[in-house]
Amino acid sequence: MKKRDDLDTFYSYIMSSLITAEEKENFPRYFYNSFLAGENIVYHKSIAEIKKFNDDWITTLETYFPSIDKIIGNPFSTLRQEEEIVPIEKARKVNSASIKHLAANTHLIKEVVDGEVIPKKILTSHSEIEYGIYENRFIMTLINRLITFLSNRYEVVKSNIESYERKHLNLKSKFNIFESEVAMDIDLVFKESVDNEEVKEKSKIYLSRVTNLTRMVAGYKNSPFMQMMDGQKPVKPPIMKTNIILKNPDFRNAYNLWLFLDHCDSIFYDIDVEERDLDVAPAYMYNLNQIALITYALVLYNQNLSKKNYDASNLIKYERKATKLVKTHAKDVVENPSAIVIEDNTINEYYLEQNKRVFKQKLEELLGEDVPYEEALKNALTQTIGITNSLFQSVFDMAQEEDLMEAVEKKNLIDKLVDAKKKARIAQIIRETKEADYKESVNLEKNQLKEISRINTRIIKESQKIRRQLQDKAKKKRLAKQLEATRQDRDAAKEKRKELTENLRAVKDQVESEIVKEEKKINEQLLKQAEKELIAAEKARARAERKEVMRRLREERKKALEAERRRFQEHRALIREKFKEMRDKIVAFEKKRREQEILQLREKYRQIREQEFNRIRSVYSQTAQST
Repeated sequence: MKKRDDLDTFYSYIMSSLITAEEKENFPRYFYNSFLAGENIVYHKSIAEIKKFNDDWITTLETYFPSIDKIIGNPFSTLRQEEEIVPIEKARKVNSASIKHLAANTHLIKEVVDGEVIPKKILTSHSEIEYGIYENRFIMTLINRLITFLSNRYEVVKSNIESYERKHLNLKSKFNIFESEVAMDIDLVFKESVDNEEVKEKSKIYLSRVTNLTRMVAGYKNSPFMQMMDGQKPVKPPIMKTNIILKNPDFRNAYNLWLFLDHCDSIFYDIDVEERDLDVAPAYMYNLNQIALITYALVLYNQNLSKKNYDASNLIKYERKATKLVKTHAKDVVENPSAIVIEDNTINEYYLEQNKRVFKQKLEELLGEDVPYEEALKNALTQTIGITNSLFQSVFDMAQEEDLMEAVEKKNLIDKLVDAKKKARIAQIIRETKEADYKESVNLEKNQLKEISRINTRIIKESQKIRRQLQDKAKKKRLAKQLEATRQDRDAAKEKRKELTENLRAVKDQVESEIVKEEKKINEQLLKQAEKELIAAEKARARAERKEVMRRLREERKKALEAERRRFQEHRALIREKFKEMRDKIVAFEKKRREQEILQLREKYRQIREQEFNRIRSVYSQTAQST
């Protein structure tokens, strides 16, 4: 309430002072007459924007999370056989593999006594529970993806959840005063939160659901399952569809959640817009006129006061371009509720399964987001090539990830060799195909660059040819005008020889001035046209050079940042050492200074005490003498 009282007091004080000045001075009346005689436009509107987020993705995650709870609560495992050569004294259990190994490695035999073999060392094996199977690593990678997925959306929702109301006041005026034309534009925008309990409650519920999901995933991250999987290698797409992932309902839900995370890269929302045109009362309009008066008076006074400084400042000349006419006010255009893009998913299961239409779909989406065509095409091509590489790995079994259940099965070495040779041949075919495609791309790029150079040369020659033709036409036109003027002068000379003598000089001057003006105009047109064509060609060349320069600058900047980071770390270490040394010196100095101050205070206290005792003794002695 105090702030409102201060505003009312300030407003009353300003208005009383301004009304007093308007009554005493003539300048306000003169300004109002000129201002109200001009063109004045007042725009006053209130716009409320209420965001409504789509919560389908939250419902989907809440549906799949119970399966994640079941999996991490009871993870799958397998037995891993660990083999180790130990001294015979430490061997607890031997099997047929131990006998075969000892027979193949006779140097491990200590001695043979009465037909009994006594080894020095022997191969033993023991079983251990292995949790690092492919399916558990898949769940571990999924949980890590969920952490990034939800943390990004939590920050976006938190920063965009609030709805607001905007009040916009705009005063445009154009009037003439003191033999000058004045254009004034006063613009104020007030933005505040929407006072709607229902909207706030819905936003609070939406944010609380996102927060709850984030906390649940944080709990998964700190669970014993994730601690047990610490250090395991994460899986990479495409995901291998093992028997457990295909047939276990919980793992199948986890796989569907993986697919959902792949294609859910945006948060969609709607915007409810409420617009109201606000009326301007006569008293309010009078205050706006007073604002215009104060603004004009302050600016004009300071300009007159600083006129000498302005005249002495350097003059800057520039070419004035044509002004673009805008029919809508930029601040009052409500943007379409386009989705908030969180991740840019490239190679994943979702796009792998829809390989036939991903290129066209992604290109149209990028162009629809006002991304430049070159950048959109580059992104779409990069993603399509990545999906093709994933198809090679999936079709020809070139992936590095293998199912642990299949890896433990023993294979014949010859079969493994044949399989490896087959994969090597497939990889060679893929490489040769990509090399041929790369050479074709390089040749195509070179041909296009040659075509650009040829077209630029042709454009320059054509512009020079057009310029010469225009100059020839201007000369012929100028000669034709001169001949026509001479013929008219000859006919007029027969009739009025006396008048020709008097007007010949004036006619000659007029013709020459017209010729000079026309020639100057034609030359300016020719120069402008040639400059435009040359600038267009130069821009094409400069664009290619700029890309190369930007690439080099980024590399240099990266190196400079690394060097600067190293210098900063060395400097920081030096500063810390100096700070520690200075701190020790300051502490020692302060300790010594405080000890001296304590000694001085003790000495001063002793002197004061002696003086006080002396004073008391003197008073006591005087009192004793008087009695």
